[in-house]
Amino acid sequence: MAKVFDVSEYQPEDRVRHLIETESPDGFIIRLGETLEGVPVLDEKFIQFVNEVVEAGIPYGIYYASHAKDMDMFKMEANYINNQMYELLNGKLPELGVWWDVEVPVLMREDMWPQLRDIIGTMESWYGTMKIGVYSGYSFFNQWVDFDELAYYGIPVWVAQYGYPENSLKAEHPELKHVAWQYADEYGELSQDVNEWYGFEG
Repeated sequence: MAKVFDVSEYQPEDRVRHLIETESPDGFIIRLGETLEGVPVLDEKFIQFVNEVVEAGIPYGIYYASHAKDMDMFKMEANYINNQMYELLNGKLPELGVWWDVEVPVLMREDMWPQLRDIIGTMESWYGTMKIGVYSGYSFFNQWVDFDELAYYGIPVWVAQYGYPENSLKAEHPELKHVAWQYADEYGELSQDVNEWYGFEG
């Protein structure tokens, strides 16, 4: 099982170094930022964490916490992600992809999915083969995402579901492009999200 940790400003400053030194992680997903009060904001620890991961030579991806209330905001967020990648990552595309974190109430609306689907398509046209995926909880996928279109377009899926012996979404919808399962928000004595990452399997 490939073990990947996702990290953000909510983890302590020594978290990435600690995990690298003690857990031999296969990868990291690093929070790029979030839209707050209508404005994209860079995660306070993104630069530190990404530099530590790159220095260790460990594969990584990035995620962005969307608060898009309409298509114009999705476009704004996509442009922000693009600009930050080229400015902070020297144009290097993250090996584990770019992920839209869609969880907040403003995204729980009928027109969210077609807008997100289209903005993912736009980003794929920018980057070619790089993964542009969707992260959310099991119930959010079931209520707000069109599985037929998710499968048809081959959009990568990273689902959060804790306390279950298997990834229920993967078991129920094997037709989807399952890349990761966030199965716990505790790791040992740490408050830390941990993921099984299928993407390493090819």
